[in-house]
Amino acid sequence: MERHNLKEYKTTSFWMNGVDEEIIFWNYAPALEMDITIARELVRDRLAYTHGRSVYALIDVTNLKTTTKEARDFMNSKDGGLKGLLGGAFLSNNVVATLLVNLYLKVNTPAIPARFFTNRQDALNWLLKIKMENAVLK
Repeated sequence: MERHNLKEYKTTSFWMNGVDEEIIFWNYAPALEMDITIARELVRDRLAYTHGRSVYALIDVTNLKTTTKEARDFMNSKDGGLKGLLGGAFLSNNVVATLLVNLYLKVNTPAIPARFFTNRQDALNWLLKIKMENAVLK
């Protein structure tokens, strides 16, 4: 998959696929240990990347090593990590990251559509599906 408009930050990188600018792709930096400071930085960087537009996100969490409860709570708040997100597909084949995301989704139940995947194309197809469903509802 080609990466269009790639922007790399200290803790993450964002890009688009060149086809749909309402879907961004997002990777964490290697061995990321997310605390509240990094969580705030991630959200600030994403909002800067999207210029405040609301988007769908395919988030590869493979590199996520740990996260604090405070960071998880912030990432699940409408004024924090959910700000500007219409839906999120989490992707990983890393056992630790998979456990963290599945725990997050079960305990926190995000206020936006969110699912976990181990296959990038399945995750993208799901985002396209919910995007289409939301367009029909408007």
